[in-house]
Amino acid sequence: MINKRLIHQIIYIVISVLLLNTLYLQANVPEKIDLNTASQEEIANLPLTEKQIEDILDYRTYIGPFKSIYDLRKIDSIDYDTFLKLKQLTSLSPLFLDESHQRVEDNYYKVEQWISDDGASENFVNTWIDMLSNPVNVNTIGFYDMLNLAGLSPIDAVAVVNRQQMGEIKNRNDLRNSEGLSYYGFSNLEDFIRYDDSENPNAFGGSFSSVVKNITLSQTPSDDASSYTDFIRLDYPLDVYYKLRLHWGTKYRLETSYLRNMGEETIYFGNSHIPEFKAFFEANSIHLGGLKLNKIIVGDYIASFGQGVVFEATDFFMPRKTGFAWQKRLNGLSGNASRTTQYGLRGLAAEARLGNFFGTGFVSYDAKDAVVNSDSSFSALITMYPRLKHGLYDNIEMPITNSVKELLIGGNLKYSFIPGTHVGFTMYQSMYDRPLDLQVTETILDPTGYSKYLTQIGNSADSEIAASYTSSATSSLWSKAQAVRRVYGLEFMTVIKNMTFQGEYAELDKNLSLTDRKNDPRAMVFSGYIQFDNFNFLLLYRNYELGFDNPYQRSFSNYHRYKGTIYEDVFYLKDPVLGYLYSASAQPQAEKGFYYSFRYQIHRTLLLSAEHDIWNRQSDNAKYNRAVLKLEYRPVFKYRFRIRQKWQHRDKTNTLSPVFYQANETRLEAIVRMSKFNQIRVLYSLGYTEFTPRSRLVTNAETGEDSYVGNAGSPSNALGMTVTHNVNERIKLMGSILTYEGFLWNFEDTDFRIFNTSTRALHGWLAVFTRLSSDFSIRMKYSFDIHEPMTNIVGGLVDIGNAGIDGTETSLDNVYYEPFYSDFRIQLDYRF
Repeated sequence: MINKRLIHQIIYIVISVLLLNTLYLQANVPEKIDLNTASQEEIANLPLTEKQIEDILDYRTYIGPFKSIYDLRKIDSIDYDTFLKLKQLTSLSPLFLDESHQRVEDNYYKVEQWISDDGASENFVNTWIDMLSNPVNVNTIGFYDMLNLAGLSPIDAVAVVNRQQMGEIKNRNDLRNSEGLSYYGFSNLEDFIRYDDSENPNAFGGSFSSVVKNITLSQTPSDDASSYTDFIRLDYPLDVYYKLRLHWGTKYRLETSYLRNMGEETIYFGNSHIPEFKAFFEANSIHLGGLKLNKIIVGDYIASFGQGVVFEATDFFMPRKTGFAWQKRLNGLSGNASRTTQYGLRGLAAEARLGNFFGTGFVSYDAKDAVVNSDSSFSALITMYPRLKHGLYDNIEMPITNSVKELLIGGNLKYSFIPGTHVGFTMYQSMYDRPLDLQVTETILDPTGYSKYLTQIGNSADSEIAASYTSSATSSLWSKAQAVRRVYGLEFMTVIKNMTFQGEYAELDKNLSLTDRKNDPRAMVFSGYIQFDNFNFLLLYRNYELGFDNPYQRSFSNYHRYKGTIYEDVFYLKDPVLGYLYSASAQPQAEKGFYYSFRYQIHRTLLLSAEHDIWNRQSDNAKYNRAVLKLEYRPVFKYRFRIRQKWQHRDKTNTLSPVFYQANETRLEAIVRMSKFNQIRVLYSLGYTEFTPRSRLVTNAETGEDSYVGNAGSPSNALGMTVTHNVNERIKLMGSILTYEGFLWNFEDTDFRIFNTSTRALHGWLAVFTRLSSDFSIRMKYSFDIHEPMTNIVGGLVDIGNAGIDGTETSLDNVYYEPFYSDFRIQLDYRF
């Protein structure tokens, strides 16, 4: 008994001594320093040189947190002995990002592409990035908010709303099992939603972006005019675009931006020395009893409703904008810090909901660029890149930039019967401080073009110019109004199971009387869409009367307004900059026709899609036909083979427009996807365009006169390869080399390029994308074009009427030809 008690006491004493000794040793052992969280002062306590300390901090800032102690060996200044010491004296703890940063990290391959878009989709991109970093609770997201997400159809949006009404959506399984929600819609929605409310709904954040480049956003007015070289030589000052975006969760947004197009002098507000810039403040989700203010914006903004027939404020034309998949419009109100300048709005706008009524009202007062007549009226609004006050050659007497003040008042009212089914009414009225009086020969045309207007077969669509809207009306809403334009229309949408039908009908109120409508030009778009898991089909009809001249119309069309008119031939215009009346027009052309498209996943390895459009151009009844067939074969995930075949023609039997063409184009692509998201893409393209023989395009080398045998065709071909290599998680290299001849369009990095040359050319580009830190990235791109010398130029004639030209020197033997072109683009982005 005694022995057992003694043994227990001894054991207790030994354990106590060991425990006390352990505690003593731990108390005297220095605490290890966490390399991922330690301050510079704490790291300075380690046996390191100043260079080693600086390199460790740089690695942590620009590469990221240490994932393993062996990452220290990647730092050149850390030798092996130092590494062994640090291994004993340091520790590593994982860093957990907040939900917003983690979402951006997980989807950075998307963000990388989005932040480089500064064109037609820029406002879409801003919305997507905001929703990615500040996702909306899926239980409260609205039907119309979901319609603004790419890849989400009205059928998918209705499926989510119906699931909301059944009870709380707690997780992705609940959402995925929503009846009627396609997998494609589910996968596109999931990045932008969450399943509970944010713990910090008003968290502050933002971004700053800077883009500098020496290439214009738009095509020059003409690629075959003598002024083309002068346009492309407008390379100073450079194109610059700065944008600052601040947000407090999803509640408030404050944004500002500054844009100067390449070759454009700084434009100031009025007579001040303040450069023009855009800015807006936006507040969301304000509840006033039963009324909910979804959004209120003060400053610069844009708006879009229905099918874009009555109103869509943007400077950019997008062909075949159906409103589905990736051809959507951003419906509703949005703040505008984008490149949209001419048709952007500035003032006050608000969206509200009361029960099943959704209302939007907006008022804007802003200066617009316009072609002003000598009698102080104006002929037309004009969008320019760059904005040149008196034209390319200073041939425009009256200033173009900010020459017309516009006061615009508008609104949209919808009533929703059930989710996905509504009717709506949209109307706006623009008032100008100058009379709107089209003076083609007096203001726009050069004397050499007087006899060509409305008489030349090659410009058979000139009646579209002649049908332009004019006004000298006044308004009680604004005492300074000297011209008024009013457009109104009805829209509808309904979703029935897996089908959706929608449309919009609009009228231009020519006599400003809502009761007398018999002579008012009309426009309409109607479409139907059916969706299955592996098949969808869209049918669309549009009909725009010739006189429906609405500068804010952006509905479906193949071509923009004034194609086939004398505005295309800048050598007939008073100054080449007036060619932007056509080339930078965002209005659709007056068309009438049917369009259909489908997408069919035949098998896991085989995808078939097609689109077909048959339409008449209203100005001359020219008949067009365009068909595109696309097939993708994917035997295994990393190999993809694509073929795209296009057939397009203009009918040659039309007596009003005897000029015809027929174009065939075949594009073959092979794509290999490798590890680390590396990729190799090979493109082979063949095309041939046949048109009415044009002898003026072919010169007899002996006589210098037009050839009796005209040029009747234009072949094209291209072969190229594009490589994407991810050096590591933060550095990506992309490059391409392409040889081509004739006409070619191509996507390269974040740009869409169009080429057209009569000689063999070599085009290449190299882009580098690097994330210097988790919040700071740089994208740099350099492109070049090398052309073979032109051998069909035998000489030229000099205009002896030009100043400084000797009248005896009328011949020019050494014709200037530019064999090499290059451009660059640098973009910096910072998130906080």
